[in-house]
Amino acid sequence: MQLNTLAGRSYNDITQYPVFPWILSDYSSQNLDLSSPSSFRDLSKPIGALNAERLQKFQERYSSFDDPVIPKFHYGSHYSTAGTVGSLVIYIPFFCTYHTVFIEIFITKPSHFYYNEINK
Repeated sequence: MQLNTLAGRSYNDITQYPVFPWILSDYSSQNLDLSSPSSFRDLSKPIGALNAERLQKFQERYSSFDDPVIPKFHYGSHYSTAGTVGSLVIYIPFFCTYHTVFIEIFITKPSHFYYNEINK
C-alpha cells in the first residue's frame, strides 16, 4: 500500500485504486520460499512476457493488428478500469455497506433515488 501511495495512487479516484503487482512465480511448491529469487517473477519484463509462449502470443497480436484508426497494442485492457474496481471494492466492508443501503433504497423506494434530479 505504501508503494501505491508513493506512486500517487489515490482512494479518491476510482481509476487510481491501489495496484497489487503480480510478483510471485512459484505456484506449485508445497511451501513458498520467500528467500529464494526463483519464487519471484522477473519484474524487468511485462506480465505478457512471463514465458516464451505468452510473449509470442502478445507479439503476434501486435504485429497482426491492422486498423486505420486504432494504433497497434500488446494488451487489450487496463488493469484498473472503473468496472473492474467497482466489482472488487464491493467486498470491502465500507463499500459493501454503502452498496447494500443504496440497493435497498433503489429497489424499495425508487422515487427517493430520483427525487433530487426530478425536483431541481
